[in-house]
Amino acid sequence: MAKKPSVTVQLEPVQHTRETLAKWTKWVNDPDIRQWMTGDLPKKPEDINSWLYFATHDPRRYYFSIIANGKQIGLVSLRQDQEPSNTAEIGIAIGEKDYQGRGIGSLTVQAVDAYAKEAIGLTSIRAMIKPTNEKSIRVFTKQGYVHTGDVTIDGEPSMKFEKQL
Repeated sequence: MAKKPSVTVQLEPVQHTRETLAKWTKWVNDPDIRQWMTGDLPKKPEDINSWLYFATHDPRRYYFSIIANGKQIGLVSLRQDQEPSNTAEIGIAIGEKDYQGRGIGSLTVQAVDAYAKEAIGLTSIRAMIKPTNEKSIRVFTKQGYVHTGDVTIDGEPSMKFEKQL
C-alpha cells in the first residue's frame, strides 16, 4: 500500500470574497458533499452570499477556510451557543475531493478544539453527524468525542457527539 503524502493544514478566518463564495457554492451544491451536511443550508449563490456575510459578522460564529498545502480545500464552522455558554457546535466539510481521506478532517478537528479552548475559552464542543457518515464518526471518535444521544434535524436523524475540552 502506497503511503499517503504528508499534508500541512492551516485554518484561516473566512474572507467574504468572490473566490470563497464560488468555492462554498460549489461544495454546498455537490451531492457527494451535501449528503453529509446537517441542517437546511442555502443552495443558491445569492442565499449563500447572505449566509456567508451573516456568518462572518456574527460574534458567536467562527468560520475558517481549511488550507492544505497552500490551497483552500474546505470549510469549518464553530457556532457558539447563546450566552452564557461555553459550548459550541462544529461542522466540517472537505470540499476538494482530492484531499478527502487524507487525515485532514482529524487535523482540522485538533486545530479547532485547540482554538476553541485557548482563544474562545470554550469547555465543550458537539458535532451533529448523520448515522451513515461513518468517516466523520471515526474522525470525531478518534479525537475524543463521545456519542451522547440521537436527535432529529430538519426531519433527518443525527447522532450527537460531544467532547469536554
